[in-house]
Amino acid sequence: MLLFEGGPEILATFGDKLSSKATRELEKIGIEIHLNSIVTHIDADGVDVKGSEGLVQHFSSKTKIWAAGVSASPLAKMLADATGAQCDRAGRIMVQPDCTLPGHPEVFVVGDMMNCNDLPGVAEVALQSGLHAGHVIRNRVRNGAAPTPWKYWDLGSMAAVDRRSAVLSAHGVRLSGRIAWLVWLVVHITFMTGFKNRLTALIHWFLCFVGTGRLERAIVGDLGQSLAHDSGHRKQSARSTTP
Repeated sequence: MLLFEGGPEILATFGDKLSSKATRELEKIGIEIHLNSIVTHIDADGVDVKGSEGLVQHFSSKTKIWAAGVSASPLAKMLADATGAQCDRAGRIMVQPDCTLPGHPEVFVVGDMMNCNDLPGVAEVALQSGLHAGHVIRNRVRNGAAPTPWKYWDLGSMAAVDRRSAVLSAHGVRLSGRIAWLVWLVVHITFMTGFKNRLTALIHWFLCFVGTGRLERAIVGDLGQSLAHDSGHRKQSARSTTP
């Protein structure tokens, strides 16, 4: 497995020490890491990568996973065009401190469509901005209270490196390895909605981490062809069982 990173180190936001530990863990399980390498083209046969020396090299691959960020929903630009708001280069709307659109206090924008003080597009930003918008709307409906600015509480960052290792950085605390992985597990289970979801995820993760199999699978294909094939198969079965 090959990992291409555009910067000089992986997980740079965690600091040099944790980045080095994550690199060693990945290399230990057979990951080949290419730093200062930018993917310039992807097709069905592989990827073209521009290395640190400026040369482009082709790597053959049937399976590619893109994890370098995404653009905002097209709805963000539609809202910006309709209201006169501005978007950043990722297509996210620049919102007011209370997560509303400029000149439109009745319209809230949260999550991946929102840019508030250039905060990163991570799950915790989406969760906290959504909760803030809900509280403001509730208070406005109940007693006409004026909106209050949103204050983001940075809980830190964590990332799973392999099946039993992670890195964690929170308020000056730096952890790695098995302990960080256990914290990562507890945090993700805690923030899930509903006891059933937590229990199901815990059971699935336990089976995955103890064994080598995975309960989840992604089936990708042409839905139209699949449905047509299934319909034809059923018709043939029906004809073969008709007396």
